[in-house]
Amino acid sequence: MSLVEKQPVEYPLLQPNISSTLMMLIEGTPVSSTIVRKAQEIDIKPLVKLCKESLLASYGELVEAEQLRPWSEGGDIEKYVQGIWPDMLVAVDGPDLVGMLALQSNRIDIVWVAQALRQQGIGQMLMDVAEEQVALTCKSIEVECLGPDIQTIQFYEDRGYVRVKEYVDNISGVDKIVMSRTLESV
Repeated sequence: MSLVEKQPVEYPLLQPNISSTLMMLIEGTPVSSTIVRKAQEIDIKPLVKLCKESLLASYGELVEAEQLRPWSEGGDIEKYVQGIWPDMLVAVDGPDLVGMLALQSNRIDIVWVAQALRQQGIGQMLMDVAEEQVALTCKSIEVECLGPDIQTIQFYEDRGYVRVKEYVDNISGVDKIVMSRTLESV
């Protein structure tokens, strides 16, 4: 794992390129108006809301309810978002925050997309921007997944990530899998 000192990074907007947009229009596929940008302070409340909703939807069946309670009912999510929002990317569609990705150095901490909008490419867009940014300073990127979350593991494997470590988390008792991918310099 390559760690670098945190440096300010500009996160460009990510939108479909002209040729893909034209193809989508020709084929009658809806054109997404979703963009990815660096999180701003005004995103904190929507980020907390998305995190709380996603936490229960994503982990509710994988982690004991007692382990989730400080996050879902207590103030842990608010504290987390307050501390990490400057390192987040957000996906927005018009005025709505529809996805987020927390990035710490070359490690993806969380990727969540609004439940109703999953499987529409928003997670891919967030990952594309994150990987491009990490490639500017690191040779690899890493993410940790819950072992029972087969769909998420498949998402990363489809993007070229490989399993590099598996262990049981002492606090939650859940199997965790660390995955990594080598990046090409931009």
